[in-house]
Amino acid sequence: MFDAETGPSRVQHPLEVLAEIEQQGTVDQELLLRDGSTPWAELLADYVDALNALAAQGPHTDAGIPRYGLDEGHAGGCG
Repeated sequence: MFDAETGPSRVQHPLEVLAEIEQQGTVDQELLLRDGSTPWAELLADYVDALNALAAQGPHTDAGIPRYGLDEGHAGGCG
């Protein structure tokens, strides 16, 4: 009679577990951003301004960022 009342146990699908973990992480991040003392709007605006300045320089300026093609970066391996 005890088994009939509890019903069959259900094992949660792994993708459902991952979705719950992702959802909880998103909620945690939102709470940290909202409750933190860092001025996120100001920080984001500064970041966007810096990206715009880099984009305005154009692709021909050397901003210290290495650029690799398929051969120089060895993306396909050596050999």
